[in-house]
Amino acid sequence: MDEIKTIDRSEVYDITAQIRELMLEEQIAMKDVQALKAIAESRARVVKALKEKTRQFHSYLESSDNFLRSSIGSRVHLVILYVDLVRFTHMSIMLPLEKLTTILQIFAQEMTVANNYGYILKYVGDAIIAYFPIDSAANLSMSIRKAVLCAMDMLIVVDQGINDVLKDFDFPDLHIRIGIDSGEIAVIEYGSTGIRSHIDILGYPMNVTAKIEALAPPDHILIGNATYNGFDTQMRDKLKKLGLEGHDYIDYRTGDAYLIYSFGFQSENKTERGK
Repeated sequence: MDEIKTIDRSEVYDITAQIRELMLEEQIAMKDVQALKAIAESRARVVKALKEKTRQFHSYLESSDNFLRSSIGSRVHLVILYVDLVRFTHMSIMLPLEKLTTILQIFAQEMTVANNYGYILKYVGDAIIAYFPIDSAANLSMSIRKAVLCAMDMLIVVDQGINDVLKDFDFPDLHIRIGIDSGEIAVIEYGSTGIRSHIDILGYPMNVTAKIEALAPPDHILIGNATYNGFDTQMRDKLKKLGLEGHDYIDYRTGDAYLIYSFGFQSENKTERGK
């Protein structure tokens, strides 16, 4: 299998209508009948955020904190999802601070809403980390499915919810990349015991997810082999229709090849949008 190459961050790909429609069909086929409603609601929120000086949204970090506090000092099995903005460093240099702040707030708001299947762990600059608990072996496939559906929602919301509005307000299009993997994670408490202490999660799957997410082309999802192995046959077949491809990734811990799988919005031409 071909190794994923480092992409040119200056290239932002057009999203074809054909792939957009296919992903919407997959959402409906997977019984996410609220897909079109979610897009309309996203557009309405983005318009409101652009018109109002005060932009606030509920982060839902409290529910994550409550979940993790119940497992302090233990290991839990989670599906991890990283999502971040493509070319944000370039935007931070070129855009006025007000526009940059608006973009970050809209991105965080809409990715948080799209993550209605799991927990938001934290916001880190232009990235968001979410997770999906795996309660048992029997629940593995369901947790993975939730993570993948969340990632697909994020891609669709950015393309059809956020970008359709931003272009009317003279903002650049946004593009994201997403990494997903799973495994055993340690729940760690920092500082004094109590409600004000900081809770975080650590583990090898966190590192792998961050690394494979950084390899993703714009508007693509990369999935680690540990997670892919948890897909049922139906899920694999659906993702293959979206162009799912396997690639070799070198595991820095073992030196072994680790399979990762990618799919998402394809483009026929490497033409930068917004020119």
